[in-house]
Amino acid sequence: MKRIAALLLGVLLLATLTAGAGDPLISRSYLEGDFLQGLVSAVEPRLDASDREIRSSHGLPASGGPGARELMLKEGDILSGPVGTSVVPLGGEVRTSGGPVVDVTEGTALSGGQLLRTGHRYIAAQATDFTIASPAAVLLCEGGGSLTQSLSPDYYAIARALRSVNLFRGSGSGFGEGFDLHQAPTRGEGLVMFLRILGEEEQALACTETHPFTDVPDWLDRYVAWAYARGYANGVSATRFGSAAPISAVEYEEFLLRAMGYSVAGVDNYATSLERALTRELLTKGEYVMLRDGNFLRAHVAYVSYYALEAPLQGGEQTLAQRLTAAGVMTEAQLASARETVLSQRME
Repeated sequence: MKRIAALLLGVLLLATLTAGAGDPLISRSYLEGDFLQGLVSAVEPRLDASDREIRSSHGLPASGGPGARELMLKEGDILSGPVGTSVVPLGGEVRTSGGPVVDVTEGTALSGGQLLRTGHRYIAAQATDFTIASPAAVLLCEGGGSLTQSLSPDYYAIARALRSVNLFRGSGSGFGEGFDLHQAPTRGEGLVMFLRILGEEEQALACTETHPFTDVPDWLDRYVAWAYARGYANGVSATRFGSAAPISAVEYEEFLLRAMGYSVAGVDNYATSLERALTRELLTKGEYVMLRDGNFLRAHVAYVSYYALEAPLQGGEQTLAQRLTAAGVMTEAQLASARETVLSQRME
């Protein structure tokens, strides 16, 4: 019934538009009668199929119905959709502007300027712009529309580049190539990235060390054991590593500084990691402000890790990328190919 109410609401919105004319071509009674019944009969099966997919994955489908396309977008990108465009935000923040849209899932109408709810299906009752309001977002779209791209960093291209050189992987979710760039990273994920950047992932996975922590999942166990034995990381208490707790920008940047030889555990105050990275030109001023003031996401983990590859290690003899190439983590050809795929510019 909510879906029927939403469709009726959309029709009434269109009827309101026609009623503004002195001699409307389509009567309101027709819209509310025969046209509505035909619309419901035609659209309801497609909405049912798509909504089943949404429910089956807790509101976040891997794909939509016929003609659906999954868009991996960045902040400031705008999808301009005509009347009837259907969208489902799968991750990240999406804001509507222009004409009203109908929340088919909830059975309500939204005016311009509002954020869309993740996992809800929306239909444009009038030509509408859907603007990405977070660093990264995934949007399922049906019904056409044109895309205007912003100059923001392309976090998805960066994540793919890192994946191609064996440094970044997804979490296994069924959309956005599994990268989940809109989510906050955890301490466990940050530790894994740290060990990959050190070039020690294989050693970690093969280690036979132990650790005292009771909150470490199986996929993370060997990484934590290796890091604990090497003195790279401690827990949040004697028995808890804090695997699922979010990692902050300053904590992750400290991992990068240690991996590159600019910091030592127990000596440097990790709370100043952003300032130290800025001073050593490992971060630009714009990146420093972004990390200092904004929410820290998996998108930012990928971003700072990617640009750290170009930076020299302590002593200036080689870059991080050169060390990883020498260690066999990646090849020079893989790295060159990866760099060609990132077309957005670094923040200044």
